[in-house]
Amino acid sequence: ASPATDMRGSSDVVEGGRMALDNKTSLLNTQPPRAFSGPRAREYNPYPYTDTISAYDKTALKEAVFDDDMDQLRDVPIDHSDLVADLLKELSNHNERVEERKGALLELLKITREDNLGVWEEHFKTILLLLLETLGDKDHSIRALALRVLREILRNQPARFKNYAELTIMKTLEAHKDSHKEVVRAAEEAASTLASSIHPEQCIKVLCPIIQTADYPINLAAIKMQTKVIERISKESLHQLLQDIIPGLLQGYDNTESSVRKASVFCLVAIYSVIGEELKPHLAQLTGSKMKLLNLYIKRAQTTNSNSSSSSDVSTHS
Repeated sequence: ASPATDMRGSSDVVEGGRMALDNKTSLLNTQPPRAFSGPRAREYNPYPYTDTISAYDKTALKEAVFDDDMDQLRDVPIDHSDLVADLLKELSNHNERVEERKGALLELLKITREDNLGVWEEHFKTILLLLLETLGDKDHSIRALALRVLREILRNQPARFKNYAELTIMKTLEAHKDSHKEVVRAAEEAASTLASSIHPEQCIKVLCPIIQTADYPINLAAIKMQTKVIERISKESLHQLLQDIIPGLLQGYDNTESSVRKASVFCLVAIYSVIGEELKPHLAQLTGSKMKLLNLYIKRAQTTNSNSSSSSDVSTHS
């Protein structure tokens, strides 16, 4: 056969192949949908095909997809500033839209647990002032929730409270007067967190005048808070503040409320555990019976501490 004949032959084969492919495509496109619902379709099993990918390839594929996702996340930083602005707008509807404001407070609680510097730089003061204002809301569940959010912010952003310590402490202590137990419990938790979050010296300077002038139960809450602060203060700082602290506690020791008297004794015991016998000269005006009771509580605290330290020694050497 001549070369020309071979060329024609191969050309015919190509054309024939194209026609066959076109016919198949046409047939596929015109096939009614029900043709795919036969028994074979139900028997289709993809697993044999996926098994052809080796374990190594699967791992590489997963890592590639994961890395790609992470790159996208890094490219789009989470910024809650706009969301927080909307939440604050909602929270400004005091005594209205109760359910919506509950939702806003819960959303704010979530954001508080995230490390989002931009939100706090931009909105901290507004958030704090709105929360403190919300403590006067008509709905007790809103008041309790506001205290929970406040406590969470204290735990995560303690340094930002430096310029607002007095206002925050006073509002939290006032919440102890609430007629609803749920709010009082939330206030107690917030006060405890305040005592461990704000600088001890600053805290005591705010608490001392409150202890001396406030009525029950605010004075009780303030003494309990001060006791917790004293547990974390240095001996030197406590010495410098004794002149401010002791008068309120001696006054509390004379209070008509037994819980205030007891809290005052516990606070004096906490002071003794830091400075020891150096406390005694400041207690000259106590009656013999009151001094005796205080010594009893001091001895009990020392026994408890020595027992706990000896039991920890045993567990260390066991």
